[in-house]
Amino acid sequence: MYSDFLTFRLDLASELLISRANAVYREQWNLDVRALRVLRLVCSEPDITPKEVAQRALIEKTLLSKILADLEARDLIGRDTHAADRRSVALRATTYGFNVARDSEALGMELEGELVKALSASERKSLEKLLDKLARSLLDSNEHSAHPRSGSTAKV
Repeated sequence: MYSDFLTFRLDLASELLISRANAVYREQWNLDVRALRVLRLVCSEPDITPKEVAQRALIEKTLLSKILADLEARDLIGRDTHAADRRSVALRATTYGFNVARDSEALGMELEGELVKALSASERKSLEKLLDKLARSLLDSNEHSAHPRSGSTAKV
């Protein structure tokens, strides 16, 4: 291995998995993993705001803006004024968007099964538990290290 750093190994595995998934998703819908992640979030939470999508999908606002514009241009999502806060934008999936999200999720489950077939069922379960534990720890750490004056969280 090129490096013993856990972050490098996680990043390498992630890039390889995402690269494979992107090839399949682009061939099928001409969308990548990030765009489908955003679409699925919008489908699962009608009237979600772009700010909430950015936070939950861990996507920078400028990139998210491009993704949302593309999804809207493809008639996968629509934007409207948020009912609870007229200053905010509410995102909703179109019927076509729901269909793409549903079909891509089914394909994603198949892909994930293929991509982790090198692991036994118990290894996969252990990996999922460990990744969940690490993510929770990092999220908790970020929440606790918020700067008191700005309210922003620390970045790793």
